[in-house]
Amino acid sequence: MWMKNAWYVAAFSKEVHTNLLARTFLGTRVVLYRQEDGQVAALEDSCAHRRLPLSFGHVENDRLVCGYHGMSFGADGKCTGIPGQERIPPAARVRAFPIQERHDLIWIWLGDPALAGQSSPPDAGRMKHPDWVPSAGYCHLEADYRLLNDNLLDLSHVAFVHGRTIGNTAVAQSPIKVSQQGNVVSVHRDVVGAHAPPFYAHLGGFRQPIHRWHTVNYHAPSTCIIEVGCEAMQPGDGLGRIEGVVMHLITPETEDSSHYFWAFIRRFRQDEPALTEYIRQAIDATHTEDKVVVELQHAALTAPQRENPVNLAIVVDSGPLRGRRLLEELIQQEPSAPAPEPVPAHLAG
Repeated sequence: MWMKNAWYVAAFSKEVHTNLLARTFLGTRVVLYRQEDGQVAALEDSCAHRRLPLSFGHVENDRLVCGYHGMSFGADGKCTGIPGQERIPPAARVRAFPIQERHDLIWIWLGDPALAGQSSPPDAGRMKHPDWVPSAGYCHLEADYRLLNDNLLDLSHVAFVHGRTIGNTAVAQSPIKVSQQGNVVSVHRDVVGAHAPPFYAHLGGFRQPIHRWHTVNYHAPSTCIIEVGCEAMQPGDGLGRIEGVVMHLITPETEDSSHYFWAFIRRFRQDEPALTEYIRQAIDATHTEDKVVVELQHAALTAPQRENPVNLAIVVDSGPLRGRRLLEELIQQEPSAPAPEPVPAHLAG
């Protein structure tokens, strides 16, 4: 179940040049390229004639040339030339998608183009702010994007999945506060009096128990912005206080796969390239751990003959359940919305 009238991340800015980048979003094949003026174009990756993927072709004078019969298409999707004939049939066009490029991210709109100007992508301004330094990456998941939403709205799992990096048992033992303001669901947790897990101990140099916190802000359909921080409880311990924000930018690929763009952005120890690379590698390893868990869960939940259906919900499901309900409400508000899906058994309760 997808929310089509929304902005999704298609790529990092650095990924798109005059070369062709082919990706699938919400079951639709798309090809992206950068024009000579720097603007990014996004077209349906399927020629209007014989449906050969346009990504099999090349860019020439800002036009995408099909690799089969040489038909060329402009950034608006209209055919601009056909070798061997002057007349261009009205049907010779492909779908063009609205694009916004901001803060080193390229966002795409897969829904009604007329509605694209009525909303903006979630704020990712700290990706380019001079006081903040990002470590960013990408992960491909063979799983429903909603399972990753659930994963991020329930960070108790870091105690068990990510014990070697960002988690410890104190996280799972600390209570959560779930709230909602408009179309944003938030889950906050304070972890007080426990030692920092390895990742944060390395970042802040903490050796004594600390106060650690994280607030997950879920922007439907699939963006989670997590405010994180640690503060020393003993004077002189490490840096005293560190703060960061983790951007989780998820774009459904198919019903069974997802694009996962991410960035850990910090405003401490900014002038340390080695730390930037350490964070990138550490978070990449953390997301590899998530990948294993979420893909196994997806396989179990989508098995044709599941012998052991899950009918159990626990307290930490309150965040994912709230997020699922918000997403379903927004999807049902869309024109030609599909019939609502039941809440998965593992979240019901």
